[in-house]
Amino acid sequence: MKKLLILTLLFSCLNAHALIINSDVTKLSGQQYQADYQFFNDSQNTIDGLTVYFQYSLFDNVALLSSPADWDVFVAPAQIIFGLEEDGFVDALALASPLRAGETLSGLSVVFDWTANAELISTTQRFETYDANSFDITSEGEYQLSATQAVNAPMSALFFIVFVGVMGRFARPQRKTNSEGGLGENTHHRAGEGVTA
Repeated sequence: MKKLLILTLLFSCLNAHALIINSDVTKLSGQQYQADYQFFNDSQNTIDGLTVYFQYSLFDNVALLSSPADWDVFVAPAQIIFGLEEDGFVDALALASPLRAGETLSGLSVVFDWTANAELISTTQRFETYDANSFDITSEGEYQLSATQAVNAPMSALFFIVFVGVMGRFARPQRKTNSEGGLGENTHHRAGEGVTA
């Protein structure tokens, strides 16, 4: 009975998130980033309205770069309304071509300023899908942003480590050979300069 309850809850959670979001985030300059979104409809229903939220105090100056064809996209900035901190959001409404089951919607790009001290890749964004006729929420959830520079950085570091290791391997036999000829101290200094450069 307990296993059945766990499986039922898991199945319900999976069905609750009808939208799968992939984002490609690129740093432009300073604290400004560009985010390119792809939305995959993982449900059996058509999606004709969706909203992605930009949390207050984390995102600022959200602006639209491009929008999918036949979708009306509206951007609202994060702001304080009647003393309450309200998240910003990007809202997309299908005009002629809704997102059908198993299809992917692309073409939505925004720019924003990242104002938090934490790394961008560690944050999540809320999203909702809704019925365009009744505006009732049909699904909601969160997803984690994916920053391209965070993926490339470890590869650069690995290349640097391998490069230094190879240079050191070639430098060591040279120091040993020259030291036998009585020039060990001077050659060691030059080899160190070569590796540092």
